[in-house]
Amino acid sequence: MSPQAVLIPVLRRRRKDQSTRERTSLSLRADVLEAAKEIVQSGAAENLSAFVESAVEEKLRRTKRAALYSAYEEAAQDEAFMARMNSITQDFAATEADGL
Repeated sequence: MSPQAVLIPVLRRRRKDQSTRERTSLSLRADVLEAAKEIVQSGAAENLSAFVESAVEEKLRRTKRAALYSAYEEAAQDEAFMARMNSITQDFAATEADGL
């Protein structure tokens, strides 16, 4: 099988938002930068900027999700909050029994 036959299709995104772009400078370990460039060269990303932006967006999503789950865990440890939630659940149990 030729190397061209295993190329990953380029992920081209059309931005629905027209957010302005800002130039920035950052430092990456040489091995990380080289790996990112290889991914772009394989066709899995449109360009290095798009690849880095996508990676940062994914990290932002995971970080926000972790903070949310942490807040859930904290709330679950709050006895007053849990008592209120259980009360609300019981109040809605009657409504569910009515077929709504």
